[in-house]
Amino acid sequence: MSAPNPFVGTLFDLSGHTALVTGGSRGIGRAISERLAQHGANVIIAGRKLDSAQAVADAINARQGGRAIAVAANITRADELEALVAAGEAAFGTIDILVTNAGLHIHVGPSAQMTEAVLEKTIDGNFRALHRLAQRLLPGMVGQGWGRVINIGTIAAHFGSGVYHSYTLSKQLGMQYVRNIAVEHGEAGVRANTVSPGLVQTDMAQGLIDNPDELAKEMARSTVGRMGAPDEIAGVVVMLACDAGGYVNGQTIAVDGGQTIRYVA
Repeated sequence: MSAPNPFVGTLFDLSGHTALVTGGSRGIGRAISERLAQHGANVIIAGRKLDSAQAVADAINARQGGRAIAVAANITRADELEALVAAGEAAFGTIDILVTNAGLHIHVGPSAQMTEAVLEKTIDGNFRALHRLAQRLLPGMVGQGWGRVINIGTIAAHFGSGVYHSYTLSKQLGMQYVRNIAVEHGEAGVRANTVSPGLVQTDMAQGLIDNPDELAKEMARSTVGRMGAPDEIAGVVVMLACDAGGYVNGQTIAVDGGQTIRYVA
């Protein structure tokens, strides 16, 4: 028999809630999935590869806390997103925490090289998936008077960029969408926020990490002198998902070791 949830009765208790986490099988998404479950939430782990997502679900189900299922889904395909939600509802009922963590970063280079196909696919993954899932889940959240939409952004979208055109544009769309949702549904008990990671040790960041010059630029802006860990992003997501974050709405929170506040001459 598993031990009782140690967070019951605290501001960080997620018992009775169900979270859907896209890109939940690795990196930041895996950390978010595991920590939400640790705090009592049931978790639907969405990933492109079922075996990877299932491994995370199995690890969660072997421990105390909430239960988890794995569902394979391509976030750029509307029919697969609908099937993802249907599978989650069949397993757990109402889904009242949405974490859109999965994202696409498929082009680095001048704007003249950003093709229509690249732009559309990136927007599909980084913005339309958020819109489609939120539109599907918000009625249930509003109906029960409680819900959370947590979008994972990036501090790259807080600045201009000469090479990250489609990525930063699509992420900025998501940030504004979340603000609009916060205004529209805040009085109904829904909280919508964006968490913008700085440089975090993940597979997506590995190309930058392996480039000494680019890594030095990132570290020059850090106020803590190191990269972040996936768990440090997950901790903020958990706070926003819980009653502890009940008075935070429509915000973009940089979790970046101070990279966005340091001026480098």
